[in-house]
Parts: sequence; structure tokens; C-alpha cells
Amino acid sequence: MIARAAFALAFFCANMAFAVEEKPSQAYGEDHPSCLEWTDGCLVCARLEDGSAACSMVGAACLPAAVSCLKSK
Repeated sequence: MIARAAFALAFFCANMAFAVEEKPSQAYGEDHPSCLEWTDGCLVCARLEDGSAACSMVGAACLPAAVSCLKSK
């Protein structure tokens, strides 16, 4: 039983080491300066006149998808 738990822990830690760190949806605008409005299906962000981003609040039960640009320059 202890060997199984040790194996499971080692497997979990190995997978965490290879996990890709993802940026939050709010940071999408930093990497896509021509995008004026973007969404992940849960929140919508818009670029303000000063270049910063303003984002809506996320609902508790929302499962975000890949971020996509809704409006470009």
C-alpha cells in the first residue's frame, strides 16, 4: 500500500514538473497588441485608451476555453 502511494506521489510530481505555465486571460492583450477586445468564454477584456486592460468578472461555474480576439485595430 505504501509503495502504491509513493508511486502515485512520484507520478504526480513528475507530471507537475512538465506542466506548461499558462498566462491568465487578462494577459492576452500584452502578447496581442492589435487586439482591442478578447474573451475566453467566461470573461471579456477590453483595451483602454491608456493601453491597460479592463476585464469583466468571472462567474463561479464558468469553464474557460482558449482565448480569442473579438475586435482588432
